Amino acid sequence: MFSPAVDLLFIANLFWPLLLLVDITGGITTHENLLFWQIYFITAPHRWITLILVAAEHDKYVDRRWTFIGFAGVVIAVCLCVQFGTGSLLCLGVVDYIWNAWHFSSQHHGIFRIYERKSFCSSSSVALRVEKVFFRLFMLYTIARVAGWGWQDGPFGGSEIAAWLDGSMLFVPLFFVLRQLGRWYRYPATGFPSVAYLTSVMVLFVAMLAACHYENNSLVIQLALASAVFHSLEYMSIVTWAVQKSKSTTKLFRSMARTWLLFLMVFVLVIGAGNYLVSKGWFEFWVTINLMVAFMHYGFDGMIWKSPKPKTASSVAGQV
Repeated sequence: MFSPAVDLLFIANLFWPLLLLVDITGGITTHENLLFWQIYFITAPHRWITLILVAAEHDKYVDRRWTFIGFAGVVIAVCLCVQFGTGSLLCLGVVDYIWNAWHFSSQHHGIFRIYERKSFCSSSSVALRVEKVFFRLFMLYTIARVAGWGWQDGPFGGSEIAAWLDGSMLFVPLFFVLRQLGRWYRYPATGFPSVAYLTSVMVLFVAMLAACHYENNSLVIQLALASAVFHSLEYMSIVTWAVQKSKSTTKLFRSMARTWLLFLMVFVLVIGAGNYLVSKGWFEFWVTINLMVAFMHYGFDGMIWKSPKPKTASSVAGQV
């Protein structure tokens, strides 16, 4: 999408094992420092950037303007009602985890499909639907295990079923990686990016599943941090790729696109610092606002990457 080095670093995120190693060897202080940067300067900006895209490139979504406005209004109303009605955001936190799990699996599969199309690998519509189901099922299963399902001392039970399913689920990433290696052999000039991305993300999720299987809680937490960094960086990279390819007629969006990297750096610093300062003084308010932004990010993300316009669908198609 950009260049081999940029793709491997920011989309395939091949540095995640090094990040994990630093986290493991650095102790609790290092983990807390990494968590600080991940929450405020990586995860938060990647969610807020979706709102900026929708607001700035409004001509692209003019036919669905009220859909976006209505969805945002419902999210804000529901979050405020829950907050003032129950005094707790626990139930919204559960919704956030479940929706985020679907968002993770959809994004990873969507980026994989972009690489597939760019490498000229094609499959029948039936095969694509089956592929989507198993790809996302493996990731959703792993994320459920990370949440505590199937742990012997966990609150959700299912340890006997999970012990059997863990091994069975490994056939899914094994199949995808081996198949992709075969495609790389057939398409040596264009097949490597999809192999690199798929292998990186599948190894990460297999590592998380193995950590859950052996109930290594600290390793699960460290791998979850690496996964959050992976997910956020690849999203901002795909946004950058889409902005560079965009032919928007909106003056504001064109101005942003011309200086995108500078804009992105400033945006990350402002959103990160702003989130940190607000969380220190008004923590509950900060959590509420970021839950709203997270829900709008999930919803808007599903809409903007599945535009009905044929030109857009051919360039970006797939869920990210």
